[in-house]
Amino acid sequence: MKSILKYLLTNRIVILSVFNLAVVFWIVWYEGHIQYEPLLELERGVLTEMGLPTVPLNEVIYNTIIATFAINMTVLVLELRRIRKRKMMKSDLSIAFTYFSLIMFCMLFGCLYISSRTHNDIINEYNSLFRFPIWIIGKDMFTSVVTVTRLYMSLCVIHLCISLFYIYYCIYRLVRMGQGHGS
Repeated sequence: MKSILKYLLTNRIVILSVFNLAVVFWIVWYEGHIQYEPLLELERGVLTEMGLPTVPLNEVIYNTIIATFAINMTVLVLELRRIRKRKMMKSDLSIAFTYFSLIMFCMLFGCLYISSRTHNDIINEYNSLFRFPIWIIGKDMFTSVVTVTRLYMSLCVIHLCISLFYIYYCIYRLVRMGQGHGS
């Protein structure tokens, strides 16, 4: 029992999965503590008739989501490099599938969360996440190419590709190791 627990506590993908769950729970908790001013009945009626969301997207939550994507992709790439040097176990494959299922849930949760909010003033020069690119490229050019939804969906696709490659490589290593031992 101790060796299984020790293995789970030292596996980066398991730690990353726990980190992702913690971020999702933090977003739910943080969003639950934000109080918005009620819209005037006239504004609310017009926005609901147009099918537009009435609650703004929080900059802190969006930055956390983007930073979580960067952390996940970095850890997966590092884990891909590390996996070449160690022996694969079947539990690694099950952990990879569990991680993949978890990130698919997180991506869907994030997509629903972002699409249900207005995106006013998230990408601007005052947001610390976008300050440097806007300074280099310019606000008009940067905001014409990068939008809240485009950036999120691009990171989802990149992360999905890296995750699928990670699963493929785990299967490949497990099969290759099985053939090398005469199984």
